[in-house]
Amino acid sequence: MFRALGRHIKEAFLGISRHFAMSLSAASAVTVTLLLMSILVLTIGNISQITQNLQEKVSIFVRIDESITDTEIYSLKNRVEKVEGVHSVEYSSKDNELDRLIEEFGEEGSLLEVYRGEENPLSRAFIVEVERGAKISEVSERISKIYGVEESLFGGTATEQFVESLDAIRIGGGIVVIALSLLAIFLIANTIKITIFARQDEIAIMRHVGATNGYIRTPFVIEGIIIGLIGAIIPILFTIIAYDFLYTAMDGKLITGMLTLLPVFPFTLWVSGTLVGMSVLVGWIGSLLSVNKNLRWKR
Repeated sequence: MFRALGRHIKEAFLGISRHFAMSLSAASAVTVTLLLMSILVLTIGNISQITQNLQEKVSIFVRIDESITDTEIYSLKNRVEKVEGVHSVEYSSKDNELDRLIEEFGEEGSLLEVYRGEENPLSRAFIVEVERGAKISEVSERISKIYGVEESLFGGTATEQFVESLDAIRIGGGIVVIALSLLAIFLIANTIKITIFARQDEIAIMRHVGATNGYIRTPFVIEGIIIGLIGAIIPILFTIIAYDFLYTAMDGKLITGMLTLLPVFPFTLWVSGTLVGMSVLVGWIGSLLSVNKNLRWKR
């Protein structure tokens, strides 16, 4: 079996060398396709990270009505937790709110200590985190209708629209990745098709001496996989080197600390592995489709 496999691999490399121009053309097309795919995967991965960070950090501030007693807080918290789209609810007392305000003001915040205790004008509140994918405006509106809630506030529709835009880009990028994969399959299939036509006499001789369908088919399939792998070399180097440069230049963040980029490792290794897998997959599918279509015989 191993001897036969070695022969098939040798024939695949011979096929590539005999039709070097066509193989190089297909590999170059795969390289361009995988380069675009790499850029899209890197972008989509970071968009997913940014979207997740935004959804984790953007929360709903629920101000509790003054008429609600301390003993009723637990019951109100349960009602808020049952609202569709709510992930978690954290109670914040007046003192907690004052501590947060003092921290926001920095050194000058110490002046607010005079409001500690009964003089504290701040309201008790719930800090609500929504489930991933939930519309924060809709969740906020549902919470605002609960008895005992004075006001429900969040970062505004601009934040929600930004998250929705990121999701749209991510979905659109995924569609483009699929389209590029189909293009690579088409290119490799055409290359193998031309190779088969150029080797019709050789294939006919192999049939006459009793070669099975699988024996004739295997070198072509391996050839397609090798072309795919060759096409993946430059995209993999680009993925690691270019993303490392970009990450270092931007100090690991996009505009603000909230919009953080994924670390170079293991992210680029994961993307590189994806590119290798895609190159093998498109090479295998492309060559197999071409072989099955253009070698129509039964034994």
